Amino acid sequence: MNPPIRLLIVDDHVMIRLGFAALVADQSDIQIVGEARNGEEAIEMHERLRPDVTLMDGMLPDMHGVEVIGRILARDADARIILVSINESAEDIHRAMEAGARGYVAKSQNKEWITSAIHAVANGECFLSPELARRLSVRAATKSLSQREIDVLRLIANGLLNKQIAAELALSENTVKTHIARIMGKLEVHDRTSLAMKAMTLGLLR
Repeated sequence: MNPPIRLLIVDDHVMIRLGFAALVADQSDIQIVGEARNGEEAIEMHERLRPDVTLMDGMLPDMHGVEVIGRILARDADARIILVSINESAEDIHRAMEAGARGYVAKSQNKEWITSAIHAVANGECFLSPELARRLSVRAATKSLSQREIDVLRLIANGLLNKQIAAELALSENTVKTHIARIMGKLEVHDRTSLAMKAMTLGLLR
């Protein structure tokens, strides 16, 4: 029989920690070995306990979860960390995975997603729900956008017309139209409403 997955829980709210504990209470193969309330505690407890998986809130009182991930991985390159966050934008997911998280779970997702994430990450896999994986793949489209195109996209999403965008960015209206045509082509959309929605999906308005 395999030993249980040793789990470290990191969240500054006691009720959330209790909730996570309740989620895994009926999982005989998961054992909670520690609970941390902030980033510094998480780093210290991970160093001392060396859990198999760390389930960590994305926003801690002393530092962002992404920073905690980096500092833990600097001490233990094999650390397996799942970020649990209220933020579900492609940018948030990208930052977490780029920092070295092995999984990303939205707090709006149900118990099955969290326990599935723990098991998957413990087995050496990465975990993203299909929806979050889709958002991450959509985000890749921004790599082909120039900074000026991103500026134009944000202003479109904020409801500005071409003339207003031109004035805001000190461009001609024709240049704005050219940027918009290129952005639509790169993001594979065909109207301003779709562009605005894509900007929201990509997390460019946060």
